[in-house]
Amino acid sequence: MIKNYFKIALRNLLKQKGLTFINIIGLSMGFACFILFMSYAVHEFSFDRFHDDVDRMYRVYRWSEDINGSGTQGDAHLPMPLGPALMDDFPDVEEMTRWKRSWEESFVRVNDYTSRAGLSHADQSIFKLFTFPLIYGDEKTALSEPRNVVLTETAALKYFNEKNPIGKTIEIQYEDEFEPFVVSAIAKDFPSNSSMNFEILGSFEYFAMTAQGKRRAGNWNSSFLNVFVKLRDGSGLASDEKALLRFREKYYPGQENEIREAGNWTGEGPPVTYRLQPMSAVHTETHVSSANVPAIDPKSIWTLLLISTGVLLIAIINFTTLSIGRSSSRSKEVGIRKVIGGSRMQLVVQFLTESVLLSIISVVIGLAIVQIVMPFFSSLSGREMILSYQDFPEIFWLVGLLTLIAGLLAGAYPAFMLSRFKPVGVLKNDLKLGGFNWFTKSLVTSQFVLSAGLVIATIIAWSQLDLMRSQSPGFNKENVIVVDANAIDTDKVYPLFKDALANDPNILGVASSDLGLGANMGWSRSGFDYEGELKQVYEYFVDDD
Repeated sequence: MIKNYFKIALRNLLKQKGLTFINIIGLSMGFACFILFMSYAVHEFSFDRFHDDVDRMYRVYRWSEDINGSGTQGDAHLPMPLGPALMDDFPDVEEMTRWKRSWEESFVRVNDYTSRAGLSHADQSIFKLFTFPLIYGDEKTALSEPRNVVLTETAALKYFNEKNPIGKTIEIQYEDEFEPFVVSAIAKDFPSNSSMNFEILGSFEYFAMTAQGKRRAGNWNSSFLNVFVKLRDGSGLASDEKALLRFREKYYPGQENEIREAGNWTGEGPPVTYRLQPMSAVHTETHVSSANVPAIDPKSIWTLLLISTGVLLIAIINFTTLSIGRSSSRSKEVGIRKVIGGSRMQLVVQFLTESVLLSIISVVIGLAIVQIVMPFFSSLSGREMILSYQDFPEIFWLVGLLTLIAGLLAGAYPAFMLSRFKPVGVLKNDLKLGGFNWFTKSLVTSQFVLSAGLVIATIIAWSQLDLMRSQSPGFNKENVIVVDANAIDTDKVYPLFKDALANDPNILGVASSDLGLGANMGWSRSGFDYEGELKQVYEYFVDDD
């Protein structure tokens, strides 16, 4: 019986090739658009959830109230002694690791090959806390020595041209000297939904031995690294605001009174305290700064999903209205089926089978379109996304559900309307489809409203982008080149570099700055007292040119 339903459905679809083609193309594009944006949403919401025990993992951050008009803010840049203090003061903390991410690239040398790489540092416990699989090496010994480093598999191939360079030496520039380090482990490349990543990971123990590390070792006022903790099962520390406040007051005694006496905070409760942010929320909570991959506002994700849902609804409505139009031409077929003994339920199942089959064909083509455009979409979104059942099974379950719903919605109304008519009236052409009138009009109206809304939104977004591209910043940015001079002795090198460039007639001018002046090039902030109020300013030191 089921075989016959599908056989007849396929015959009917092939009989009306033009209408079937329009239906499939429209619905396929709607499914493709929805699946692309759904893949992006699932990817963003799945950040860091690949770690074992992620529900017990937290990032520590400092929460500051609106002190002197600075606004409420969370900051995950923390002082060096904070991590060990947490381990000593809270039995609930099972594991802790300090993470100093690479702020800038360092010079790296292997034999005669010199390059730049991002150099991060972490405590040895990082491999106990996070799930960063090692392809070669052991988690217990990966950072057991100060001069041990861990490379990703891509970095191993880049610097050594081999997959397993364990035991080999790599030289890294610290301050003005190249220091030798031994490769102790090779880590698997990070998934694209990880908010933490590194190219070269050095021991935090070694960083503590450097001049910078020694200056910051016991300094509770120098905040520059992240602290992550794993709590024991059943711990309530993450929500215990009083315990975290007592911890803060222990190491910053009298700070609250100083802030209040200066008149910078008059509100209720503490002006500054520590909080724990779930690891699974690091990527989607924008009120806390500091992460290798910047956090994203969930509102923007939901907006994209809303747009893609609108496109899919337009496709489904188009599918439904065409199905209604096609069904009315099959009234005699319905009448003959009833005369020879066909039941209403059989007719309903037949119509629904055709719609669901059409929906299945459309979603298969839609998935093929997604696979083709996914590389371009990944480049546009800045994420290396793949459509994988193993990584994101929820996408495929949702697509399967939508396929069934689209098919049933498109076939349900004509199926139940046509199947209820009496065969005599149908065969005499005494058929009235009055119920179709208001329903079809409502579908067409809805489709028009959605289409108009999407067109208007597209025009507005395009206008904004055009303004951003065409607005002059006050200089010809196409002819300005930035040279990153970190990790070199600029006092000696820059004057020579500037003199050499000054002799080139193609170069109109040369200037220097302690920080880059473009987007995401870093910043420096200082505070000063102005008429009894603490003022914060962003400062950039530049030369006369």
